[in-house]
Amino acid sequence: MRLMLGALAAAAWVASAHAATDVGNRQTWLSPTYNAAAFTNMEELFPSRRVAAGGKLLALTPAALPLVPTYMVGGQTRTVDDFMAGNQATGLLILKGQTILYERYARGADAQTRFVSFSMGKSIVSTLIGEALAEGKIASLDDPIAKYLPDVKGGAYEIATIRDLLEMLSGTSFDEGYARPGSPIARFIGVFAANQGGLYDFARAFPSAGKPGTKFNYASADTEVLGALLTKAIGEPISDYLSRKVWAPMGAESDARWLLDAPGSTGHEVAAGGVLARLRDYGRFGLLFARKGELNGQRIVPSDWVAAATRPNRPQVAYGALGTNTPYGYGYQWWLAPGGEGVFVAIGIYGQYLIVDPKRDLVIVKTAAWPAAGDGPRAEETLAFYKGVADALDRRGGK
Repeated sequence: MRLMLGALAAAAWVASAHAATDVGNRQTWLSPTYNAAAFTNMEELFPSRRVAAGGKLLALTPAALPLVPTYMVGGQTRTVDDFMAGNQATGLLILKGQTILYERYARGADAQTRFVSFSMGKSIVSTLIGEALAEGKIASLDDPIAKYLPDVKGGAYEIATIRDLLEMLSGTSFDEGYARPGSPIARFIGVFAANQGGLYDFARAFPSAGKPGTKFNYASADTEVLGALLTKAIGEPISDYLSRKVWAPMGAESDARWLLDAPGSTGHEVAAGGVLARLRDYGRFGLLFARKGELNGQRIVPSDWVAAATRPNRPQVAYGALGTNTPYGYGYQWWLAPGGEGVFVAIGIYGQYLIVDPKRDLVIVKTAAWPAAGDGPRAEETLAFYKGVADALDRRGGK
């Protein structure tokens, strides 16, 4: 009976996936009716800027023996089919180094699809902050935000530092109450969807809720302000900087795009979560961090930045100290998975995950279109799936 019900659920999921071909509009794109199509066709809804690939391609080669893992949830063994259906996934990629152990697309997506990052993109913005620091375009992470953006004076960011924002310790009153109508994040999304600009101005205007550096508060406004600071420090669009410093050097197979808050030259990249890229290129970015910043025959990200970005650097962001009923820690815009394995994760709303396990040279990318921005059981299942992959890899000697 359980198998029959599972099969019926999977069939219904597939049928609804094929029906969801309309991306909706700027008012409906987040609804379960449209979001699978919208998240894989964002360029149809919003303006974006090119992130050029170019350079030497980093080859990814399918494994001679694909890995087909199982995993445990609630004492029951589940399969990849269960994971794809239950997590309402649009794409799944498992890399062991440059070897593709598993790759699959669903719900109208394919290998050429550019998937929206949502907050996975925060880890990309953090990386660009590290690049600008290495080049001297940012003098110090302990510089106040106001040194680069004087217009933050009078708000939460007046005395906060770059480091505070990287660690979500800014003290802003902005919150991520997605399910609450009129919440700061709901209004933030509304400003983006209106696409008339002003996303940074909206983010910087929130008053302080406490002293910077004292309490973890995950806030997309922090990353949006970091994006504006980065643009000011480097003197060019951050999409161009991403292309030159990371995307082309790491050997991306395709141009990415970066969503803008307004059309044309007046638009600014949505730093909080607006990258659009192929699944394999997200995998290459994860592999860059699994390899400590060196990939495609060259040093791309300073190794000391990779180390600092993927560990807790203050007690306030240590494992289990985030105050959100989570055992995670937090680095520089990376979530740090518990368990002592050194695994770190970029996570976006509606089920976007980039899981990096440096010890195993393992990267998992999963994109999805959950019915809601957050979903505890599906999030737990994603980490259970990672554990199943890691265990399966270990059983076959890490190959």
